[in-house]
Amino acid sequence: MMSPASIVYADSLAGITDVIAIKASYYSSGKITASGEAFDPDGFTAASRTMPFGTRLEVRNPATGRVVVVRINDRGPFVKGRDLDLARGAALALGMIEAGVVSLKVARADAPAATKMAEK
Repeated sequence: MMSPASIVYADSLAGITDVIAIKASYYSSGKITASGEAFDPDGFTAASRTMPFGTRLEVRNPATGRVVVVRINDRGPFVKGRDLDLARGAALALGMIEAGVVSLKVARADAPAATKMAEK
């Protein structure tokens, strides 16, 4: 049987150039991220299956109107249908803790699309 870390699903974040809608969850346990840094459950970091470590994403929760910027430093999520796993700190700031899995809007923070986040 394959371990979750060896399963690769299509990642809707790969090559993101505009604001897109995704499904996201959060996690709060772990010691070391796939990038090798210590996991900070209160941090503003996230896990993506394919985005390069260090990529910054502007993430908006349409249900709350809250926006945060997260940095990719881990791999995951390994649950089909989810595109991003946020550290609990970012999820708390977005107001998604009770829901667990939510639809979010994301854009590359270093791309022109990020300045359009408020419009979408």
